Amino acid sequence: MPDRLINLTMDERSNRVYSLIQRNRKAVGQRILGMKQPTNVKWSDVVLLFMPLLFILIFIPPGNTDAPKAQPSMIPAKETSVRIVVYNPEASLVDDVDLEDYLVGVVAAEMPTSFHEEALKVQAVAARTFAVSRMKGLYGTSTNHFGAHVCTDSGHCQAWVSKEVYLARHGSEEGWLKIQKAVADTRGQIMTYDGVVINPLYHANSGGATEDIQEVWSMVGEVPYLKSVYSPEDANYAQYEKESLFAWEDMVKKIKAQYPEARLGEDPKKEIEILSYSTSGRVTAIRLGSITLSGVDFRELMSLRSTYIEISFPDKNTVKIVTKGYGHGVGMSQCGADALGRQGMDYIEILEHYYTGVKVEELAQ
Repeated sequence: MPDRLINLTMDERSNRVYSLIQRNRKAVGQRILGMKQPTNVKWSDVVLLFMPLLFILIFIPPGNTDAPKAQPSMIPAKETSVRIVVYNPEASLVDDVDLEDYLVGVVAAEMPTSFHEEALKVQAVAARTFAVSRMKGLYGTSTNHFGAHVCTDSGHCQAWVSKEVYLARHGSEEGWLKIQKAVADTRGQIMTYDGVVINPLYHANSGGATEDIQEVWSMVGEVPYLKSVYSPEDANYAQYEKESLFAWEDMVKKIKAQYPEARLGEDPKKEIEILSYSTSGRVTAIRLGSITLSGVDFRELMSLRSTYIEISFPDKNTVKIVTKGYGHGVGMSQCGADALGRQGMDYIEILEHYYTGVKVEELAQ
C-alpha cells in the first residue's frame, strides 16, 4: 500500500503516531505477503492497520497552525430598536424616531432634572408606557397627528424638547446626561394591568391626594389602576398652591362669553356656590348664577391650576380663588414621585403606589 494513500496534515505528535502506523503496516504487510493465497486477506489485519489513524482523528486534537482561528465576537448583539412616529406641530414635522431617544426629550420637558433619580425613572417608564399605548391605538386620538402615533403638544399628548433647545435653556449637559441615564436604566420597561398596556396619566402636583379618573372624565368610567391615593409632601413644592383674585365684573363677562344663557346678579357671594366635592376634596359641581358647571369646566373657564378650589370674597366686587395642586390630578403626581424617591422608595415602588395593581414589565419586541 503506497505511503501517498495517507494524506494528513500533522503536528509533531501526529508524526510520532505516523511512525507507529508505518511500522504496524510493515508488519501486517509481511504477514500478508507470506501467505500462500495472498488474495485471502483477513479483515482483522485491515482493521488493525487503520486503528491508529482512527485514533488520531477521534481522540487527538490537531496542533496549532500558523493561521490563528477566528475568535467569537465578544460584542453583544445590538438591542432591537423600537420606532415611533412623532408629529411636532411647532416645526410642522412628522418624523420616525427611535423610541428611547424620543423619551429623553419627553422626560426633559415633563420633569425638572433637579428631581430625584428615582422620580426621573418613574417619569421615563410612564412616558414610555404612554407612547407605547398610543402606538398600539389603545387610548387617545391621533386624528390631528397626520398619521403619527403621538405629538409634542403637552395639551394633547406629552411635551418634548430637543437637546439643542434644552441646552440653550439650561446651559449644561449635566441634566441631560442625568435624564439619559434614567431612560437607559429603565429601557424597554412599561406598565400593564391584566396583561394590557395601561393609560399612564400623570400631572405636576396632586395637592395631597390624586383623583379617581371618573371624577375628571365621567364618560370614561372607573379604571382600577387610576384610583385616588395619598400623595405625601406635595405641599413642599411651588406647584402646590396658587392664589388668584378676580374682579366680579370681569368674571361675569368671561362666564357670559362662554355661556350666554347664564343670568348673574351683582353680588358674587350670592351668585357663586360650590355644590359638591369628590372624595379627594376637589370640586365636582359649582353654581354660577342660573347655570351649574362641573369642576373641570369651571377650571377651564377661569384657567385655574386645578379643581382643588377654595373660594372667598374679600369684598363685594372681588372673588378670591385658591387652588391646590397643578393639573387634572389623575395618576402619578410628579412632585409626589420626587418626594417618595427622596424617602427611599425605588421607581417600581413609586409606580405601584400611584397606579394601583399594575405590573412593570419588559416591552415585547
